[in-house]
Amino acid sequence: MSVAVLDFKQLYLDFYAALCYFAFKIVGDQEEARDIVEDVFLKVLHHKSTISEDENIRAYLYTAVKNSCLSYIKVSTRVKERQWHYNSNLPSEEQGYVNDIIQAEVLREVMKVIDQLPGHSGKIIKMSYFESLKNDEIAALLGISVQTVKNLKSKGLDSLRHLLKPDIFMLFLLIYGFRKG
Repeated sequence: MSVAVLDFKQLYLDFYAALCYFAFKIVGDQEEARDIVEDVFLKVLHHKSTISEDENIRAYLYTAVKNSCLSYIKVSTRVKERQWHYNSNLPSEEQGYVNDIIQAEVLREVMKVIDQLPGHSGKIIKMSYFESLKNDEIAALLGISVQTVKNLKSKGLDSLRHLLKPDIFMLFLLIYGFRKG
């Protein structure tokens, strides 16, 4: 396998945030999740693994991250109880991974579109839905009025609704909720 077919930088940009979210859902520690994902990308880079199709690389990355997370949990003494719980409930554990992958993929698709939104719209959507900031907090941070925040958030959500596939947009709303400022 050789990564020559893939643009490694683009691969990293496309999957990093979603894989970090996925890893965080498993290990419960943001720093460890980032380290695990970065290690997986380093392995891909150093071993020059060939993955010719997007679906194969996606499956490979998620499997590698999941396995690295499970190794981290197994070695970590402070989460041995969690490991025992996972092992005793294997079927529900696997369902949890599927849900985490779905959430990570929704996040990845949404982030691609949010990054394309004009002006402050994307930033406001991120601050509101991912950082759970209220409209007045966002207004203060950006130096704009609360009404402008509301207007830009509304325009941003409308753009997301039009630019995302309907099922992705609905999953985004279900996962991150209808936040009010």
